Amino acid sequence: MIGQTEAGDKVSVSSVRVLKNNQRSALVRVEYKDPAQLPQGGPFVEMRARVRINCVSGAANPTTEWFYTRDHSGRFVVSKKANHDDQFGKSPEGGFGELVSKNICNETR
Repeated sequence: MIGQTEAGDKVSVSSVRVLKNNQRSALVRVEYKDPAQLPQGGPFVEMRARVRINCVSGAANPTTEWFYTRDHSGRFVVSKKANHDDQFGKSPEGGFGELVSKNICNETR
């Protein structure tokens, strides 16, 4: 876990890869403290995304994004998949974008 948002959502990053032109890719996971109603629908308990980060501008763009809910037995279920998201990491989705880009771009591998 790399940190939490103001709302207490847990943010994790894994599989960081260094790309050309000062870019990185990573898997980002956000566990919402309370199931979140997002622009994509919901309530979602977790969001996972494969993200490309530009370490010069700080921009984080998901290449694929999955939103999870829980079924009646408590298992995670993919309930929405997106390939484009203008709000990624901004307030409607928990405001975690800056935390993610700083963590990934400051990490040396």
